[in-house]
Amino acid sequence: MKYLLIIAFVVIILFLRSYIIRYIFTPKRKEDNKYPNSTYENIEIELGIGTIRGWLIKSERARGCFLLVHGWSSNKSKMLRYVDPLLASGYDVIIVDVLGHGQSDSIQKQVSIESFVQSITSTIDYVWERPDINSNAIYVLGHSMGGIAASIVNATDLRIQALITDSMPTSLKNISKSMAEKVTLSYIPFGWLFISWFLLRGGVFLKARREWCLEKILKNQQSPALGIHSIHDKKVPISNVDLLLNDSNFKQVIKVDTKGHHNCVKDKYFWYNVFHFIASNEGDVVDEVY
Repeated sequence: MKYLLIIAFVVIILFLRSYIIRYIFTPKRKEDNKYPNSTYENIEIELGIGTIRGWLIKSERARGCFLLVHGWSSNKSKMLRYVDPLLASGYDVIIVDVLGHGQSDSIQKQVSIESFVQSITSTIDYVWERPDINSNAIYVLGHSMGGIAASIVNATDLRIQALITDSMPTSLKNISKSMAEKVTLSYIPFGWLFISWFLLRGGVFLKARREWCLEKILKNQQSPALGIHSIHDKKVPISNVDLLLNDSNFKQVIKVDTKGHHNCVKDKYFWYNVFHFIASNEGDVVDEVY
């Protein structure tokens, strides 16, 4: 009887492992269902671990370049909601599918936070290699998991002029909830095991626990950082901004009254706040149009 219970326990664990890897650790590959309203260039960034694919949308003035980074299990189409005001204000825009998402390939055994970080860093490298893009004024806007990865990059990469995060989780607990989507798990012990397993399979467990300690990362942003979060976000609750307000060097944190996890941009002051944040930290006056 004892051996039967052990066998049953092992079978259940293996089943759960397979389910978690297939349906949670592996993001859904979503096809583009929307395309830019303006003329765009398809870009490819070849890496040893895969190919990043995205869009470059050029503005008329090229006062700088905005890199837009989507969240977990999303794609570049979902980030088009940010594009038009940026183009109207004179910024080139690059949107990429993170490795293992959308049209971007990955040969890594597991998509992870590292995949997001590598995608951001490699895209910044790409911008620096393009003489027709203003690489001296690179801005990153990251949504959800894209915001966390952009914060990790901004903690060490001096090439970013400013960072804007939208609906960003600020703890491993909330990252696990965000990734799990409709799967509800108690963080202790299941959620902790879930995120630990995710980091182990991504090969970045020790790196995430030591170098990517979020409390440390958020206190060491190299370029000015602005956090925007909805008070009605149920996927990544508004309580996530407490860390930004109390124990980070984010220059500004703004709470907006919009519904859901993807709608901060619908706040009527969203672009006013973004452009004036950039202007105030550059000592410039932005003639924004939005």
